[in-house]
Amino acid sequence: MVKVVKLFGALFSMSLRRSLAFRADLLFELIVTLVGALASLAALSFVFTRTDTLGGWLPGQAIALLGSFQIVSGLRAAFVEPNVEWFGEQVKDGRFDAALVQPAPAIFLASLGTSAPLALLQVALGLGIVVFGIVHASIAITVGGVAAWLVMILAATVIMWSTRVILAAVVFWAVGLSLDVVYDAIWQFARYPVQLYRPVLQVIFTYVFPTALVASLPMEVLARGASLIQVPIALGVATASCVVARGVWRAGLRRYTSATS
Repeated sequence: MVKVVKLFGALFSMSLRRSLAFRADLLFELIVTLVGALASLAALSFVFTRTDTLGGWLPGQAIALLGSFQIVSGLRAAFVEPNVEWFGEQVKDGRFDAALVQPAPAIFLASLGTSAPLALLQVALGLGIVVFGIVHASIAITVGGVAAWLVMILAATVIMWSTRVILAAVVFWAVGLSLDVVYDAIWQFARYPVQLYRPVLQVIFTYVFPTALVASLPMEVLARGASLIQVPIALGVATASCVVARGVWRAGLRRYTSATS
């Protein structure tokens, strides 16, 4: 594990140096991130011109929830998507073979081997949105609440990685099948409070496709004083998702036949 962490640090450092070599890209990424965040806030503001609450959430609470969503989305864009977005193509043309002969876990190289550091601007902006929402809603913050929120965000990130790996691994069984669009569509449901949806969808988004763990549940702990029992539950779901992802990955590797052989 220590070697994997060191390797991740070295790969991230290399990606960061490569990204900073193009200063124009940094400015462009900042502009795109700002425009996206402002558009999301504008859409949320428009909703609150028609209602006082959104699924029981006050405006400031909903803004903080949107910030949490931006944080996890930024981590996804920075570390996971640059890899799995092209995974299917790598399996089809044989480039995936290179990961199998490296002295590092193939699942790590295939899902976290490269990164887009500039996407971390979205994480920073998301944190700012969370703070703005908390101030707007005059939420009393406690050390325990912040710690619980951080743990929940970590669990959400792990769940995001696991579910993304599971969907990417489908290519081992169906070469050419990409579920990226489906995943992106489901992911967007996480930007709004889970209480906004019908009871059946709430169950689905909590236990089947746990998008509620991306933003709704973390912010319930931080901003709404929800029971801290949700923290160990989130950690349990994150652990289970990792086990499932690893199992699916291993099963897929047993079916994999090199495209170059």
